[in-house]
Amino acid sequence: MTDEAGWVVLGAGGHARSVVDVLERAGQAVVAVSGSAPQGQPWHVEVLSDDRAALELATARGLRLVVAIGAGPARTRLVRELLARGLSVPPVVAATATVSHRSILGAGCVVLEHAHVGPASRLGEATLVNTAAVVEHDCRVGVGAHIAPGAVVLGGASVGDGALVGSGARVLPLVTVGAGVTVGAGAVVTAHVPDGETVVGVPASVRPRATPAPHLSGDPA
Repeated sequence: MTDEAGWVVLGAGGHARSVVDVLERAGQAVVAVSGSAPQGQPWHVEVLSDDRAALELATARGLRLVVAIGAGPARTRLVRELLARGLSVPPVVAATATVSHRSILGAGCVVLEHAHVGPASRLGEATLVNTAAVVEHDCRVGVGAHIAPGAVVLGGASVGDGALVGSGARVLPLVTVGAGVTVGAGAVVTAHVPDGETVVGVPASVRPRATPAPHLSGDPA
């Protein structure tokens, strides 16, 4: 991250605060953030009303863009929209993170403070490796996935598109977590998880899905 022109951050919530902090710790100038700012400490940079205004500013001044939205689907959509417009959305890596030069980070990836990405691992577009999370060697992490704070994905494991590995969770070596899976906080995943499931516990097991109450004769329709 050596660009001297500065950055525009798409997002103005809590995740955006973390990303702005990463950029500024690396000596980068953050010109503006965009979106609805949360209650609490006011922003120290300009807050633009929406992403359109942010894109206009970035284009006019030759600024770089980073998408700092915690929700995976929204983050992925926006990163891909920016790429389709031919805009630069480079990965952002915290100065305290360790990322192997033999790993591959897709466009729009964010690796936050004290996180680790090991050699021969590949992160898809818009992937978020959060504070102190670990993606070990030879892993595959899909587009828009989120490895939450303190989570660990061990060697050779795979995490599908849009999946969430919750805070403090573990995915054991060579295990596959499918697309759209949610791994609950603190869970330990010891076996493959099919797409779309939610797993919790140690060892992790599929959480039963809620079923609607049966309709009884005589009940109102």
